[in-house]
Amino acid sequence: MSGLPVEEGVYHSLFNNLLNGLAYCRIIYEDGKPVDYVYLAVNAAFTGQTGLANVVGKRASEAIPGLSELDGDLIRIYGRVVATGRPERFDYFVVALQTWFHLSVYSPAQDHFVTIFDVISERKVAEAKIQRLSRFNAALNQCNQAMVRCTSERELFPQICRAAVEFGGMTMAWIGVIDGATLKVLPVDSFGDDNGYLSNIDISIDAASRFGCGPTGIALRENRPYWCQDFRDFPVAIPGHERTARAGFGSSAALPLHRNGAVIGTFNLYSDEINAFDNELRELLAGMATDISFTLDNFARESQRKRAEEELRAAEERYRSLVEQSIAATYIIQDDKFAYVNPRCAEIMGRGQIDVLTGTNPLQWIAPADRDRIAEDLRQLMGGKTQKITHEFVVLCRDGSMVRIGANASRATYQGRPAIIGLLQDISERKRTEEMTERHMMQLKTAVMSTVGVATTISGMRDPYTAGHERRVAEVAAAIGSELGFDTQRLEGLRIAASLHDIGKIKIPSEILSKPGKLSAVEYRMIQGHANASYDVLKEVEWFWPVAEVALQHHERMDGSGYPQGLKGEEILLEARIMAVADVVEAMSSHRPYRAGLRVDQALDEIESGRGTLYDPEVADACLKIFREKGVHRFSLADI
Repeated sequence: MSGLPVEEGVYHSLFNNLLNGLAYCRIIYEDGKPVDYVYLAVNAAFTGQTGLANVVGKRASEAIPGLSELDGDLIRIYGRVVATGRPERFDYFVVALQTWFHLSVYSPAQDHFVTIFDVISERKVAEAKIQRLSRFNAALNQCNQAMVRCTSERELFPQICRAAVEFGGMTMAWIGVIDGATLKVLPVDSFGDDNGYLSNIDISIDAASRFGCGPTGIALRENRPYWCQDFRDFPVAIPGHERTARAGFGSSAALPLHRNGAVIGTFNLYSDEINAFDNELRELLAGMATDISFTLDNFARESQRKRAEEELRAAEERYRSLVEQSIAATYIIQDDKFAYVNPRCAEIMGRGQIDVLTGTNPLQWIAPADRDRIAEDLRQLMGGKTQKITHEFVVLCRDGSMVRIGANASRATYQGRPAIIGLLQDISERKRTEEMTERHMMQLKTAVMSTVGVATTISGMRDPYTAGHERRVAEVAAAIGSELGFDTQRLEGLRIAASLHDIGKIKIPSEILSKPGKLSAVEYRMIQGHANASYDVLKEVEWFWPVAEVALQHHERMDGSGYPQGLKGEEILLEARIMAVADVVEAMSSHRPYRAGLRVDQALDEIESGRGTLYDPEVADACLKIFREKGVHRFSLADI
């Protein structure tokens, strides 16, 4: 018995110094059911953990108002522990105290229980935050997949809204676009339970309109995300406040969406929780809106590209129609056979129908006296020993008559393989036909230049930062060529080569072309590969000028430090040496994603410092003369 006081002392020490809250209670029953409990003893930590004082001897419902109504489940758990005698450990949010607890409960005697607890609200908030961010990361992943798969806004928007609700835990999400005529925001897609919120909704971006004062209107008008953390704090007078309250939303986010830099709509998210959008979630959502806007830019560029391709196809169709309807007789020889003849060609050769000639050997229609000579001319042309031939011969017509023919032919590529393309004319009508042919060639030239223009446009669409680069380089190069005494034909070839010199960039991913930061070594090698790629594209076309070779060599330098072949001095075509200077002047003077454009005089200083080492001295002098005679400070590339 002498040890009993010590045991009691230890007990009281443990009871009073325990850091966990502890309460010894007795269950109160009504009709055999636990409905309340009485505090018999509590330790010092109890008050610190709960904020409740002087509770001993009181019912819990008296000490904690609302407990019976709001937290009946907790009382039933205590009753179950007393009834079964089995201890239980669990987390519970006491609504009446607005606090999370981790509780351990056991029953030391009949109708009595002891609860030991810790406050875990901070931990629960942190866990909820982690879960919320995890959900929205999953939603972001779903959105990113949709952005890769989808090809249009109509396909993308429903998936974005669905991901925000199903994966992100939002109550409802919708996307609205601005109607430019009315300045109203029109919902185009939504997902989740809106409880009628979107029915006949009226939102404006007009600051003067009473329908423009809500979160969506403000976000669009001010071009920034708008976070409404508690709709109860939003002015009741704002239209839609009653609608929001009826829908049961606690907070919302409105994030502007852009296309080509312009605000076109909003991504709107709603949660039934108050303060649902913490800083981390805001950053995720802002990033998601940026990604959506980037995808909208891609959709717009793809749409423009398709339109450009349609224009190119239309141009090609116009070209074919021009040839089909032309009074100039046109033919294509491939594999020693007519691969194509237009109606006029069949008419001149006295055959009437195109299919009579197509697939036949051209020599069989030529008078025997001329066959060997024409056969040799064609061999010379196909063998590359000459690029163009002009000859006359006699054709045997179906009715036995003979027609004197004059023909011009060039080596070219047809459907990806070598061929001969030529024009025929009845020499008896030489003067009339020559005039018509001249007009036809001008039309062909216009068609070719139109195709060059469309190809340049397509290239520029893939790299919006260098759109117009080829055209400006062409103007600078032509000005230098003129200063060096190039004739009209040679200037035309130089202009075409300059207009197409970067067409090989279509093989380079657009994200590398428009990358704002420094390129990696691999990316830089890919960029350098555009010269070879341009050559591979252009060599398939039979030009009157060395267009493909100029495109291949335009990054070569006089001292051999250029690429891709490391050519030196006179090994480099003069046109390519001109291109090297024109390209540097234009590129340095223009804006790039990784730097702002420099002044023209800075570009000229580069040309002057590289004169004779990097750049042809005569070309450099011609360039400097052109610019400096007009005045560095008032001269712009657009003036050329």
